[in-house]
Amino acid sequence: MTVAALGGIAVLAWAAPVGEVAWLAAVVLLSCALVSELRPVHFAREGVFLSLSLPFLTGLLFTGGPVVALLVEVIVLFAATLLRPGPRKAYWLGLNLPIVMLSSSVGGILWWATLGGHWALRMVAFVAGYLVTNVSLVGWMNHLLGAQRFGSQALDGVRSTVLCFGAYLLVALGVGVSLRGDALWIVPLMIIPLELLRWIISSYKRMEDHAYETMVALTIMLQRAHPYTHGHLERVGRLAEDVGRRLGLSPTRALLLRKAAVLHDIGKIAIDEEILDKPAKLTEAEYEHVKQHSEFGAHILSQSERFREIVPWIRHHHERLDGKGYPLKLHDQDIPLESKVIAVSDAFDAMAGSEPRSYRDPMTPDQAISELERCSGTQFDRRVVNAFIEAIRGGV
Repeated sequence: MTVAALGGIAVLAWAAPVGEVAWLAAVVLLSCALVSELRPVHFAREGVFLSLSLPFLTGLLFTGGPVVALLVEVIVLFAATLLRPGPRKAYWLGLNLPIVMLSSSVGGILWWATLGGHWALRMVAFVAGYLVTNVSLVGWMNHLLGAQRFGSQALDGVRSTVLCFGAYLLVALGVGVSLRGDALWIVPLMIIPLELLRWIISSYKRMEDHAYETMVALTIMLQRAHPYTHGHLERVGRLAEDVGRRLGLSPTRALLLRKAAVLHDIGKIAIDEEILDKPAKLTEAEYEHVKQHSEFGAHILSQSERFREIVPWIRHHHERLDGKGYPLKLHDQDIPLESKVIAVSDAFDAMAGSEPRSYRDPMTPDQAISELERCSGTQFDRRVVNAFIEAIRGGV
């Protein structure tokens, strides 16, 4: 990536050499960019920062061209990294510097490529090129560091880019109008709408984190009540996400399916532990009690707006294609696809998982796959089973 960044700088320097620089405007824009860079939105769980300095960097296109904008971007990054509290400054600088250089280079090349067009159009090209490159590289880097699948990371990044693009562009255009109208004093005022954007994103992020923390708390409750679920839930979640992708679900929906799979048995916290861990065959009354866990789980999750979409998936993950499942005895077409995926993933891990169960000996993976195939068309959806087998044999 560093080589690519240096190559981009070389192309940019050749195509758009530094012209006459309006130094006063450059100093004002650099100062505003640094203030904004020092107040990023911190996505702690993802390990990334969302910087709000880009609109001021676009203003530097008018004061000296894209090469000056790139140089100031590098200066701002160095200064912000040194001034921002926290350890591992050299580490974060080493990660971010190539990303910043390449993003600025791509944006600058697009600015140069639209030479002759309206200045606002050229600014749109710069902002779009910068954001798309930056988001893609950050997603790829997080994927390499093991933080998240690249598909999910990239899609989340695209969503963030779309949300921020309009706000960034409006502020950038405001900066451009101010500079072209010799109203340099207006430029620092552009920090105000950026602070509003920062507040909106931070508020949304807090709600997302709250939902995630709620999910973690529910999972911990279930694991404490029934220790065998410790690894089972995570494995079922990973399997369900992979199978969902193979069945054509979008990365966002597949990730939501993974969360639902992790929580699919949350209703068991309301089931008598002695019954759940009973080594002998359950009585009819005990089995009817256990069967209520899917309804209990759906009721628990329905209390939070964040989990409303996955409630039907939880409620129906024990339905069967032949109508002999529970709680509503639904048939094939009435069962959500996500519920079918959870059912297959859960059944496989229950049969071939590494945690011992009180009521049976574990099967080998091949034996568990044979059982899934045997029950295809009656208990399990055949298409889901085929996708699941592909996922297992492809190495999940």
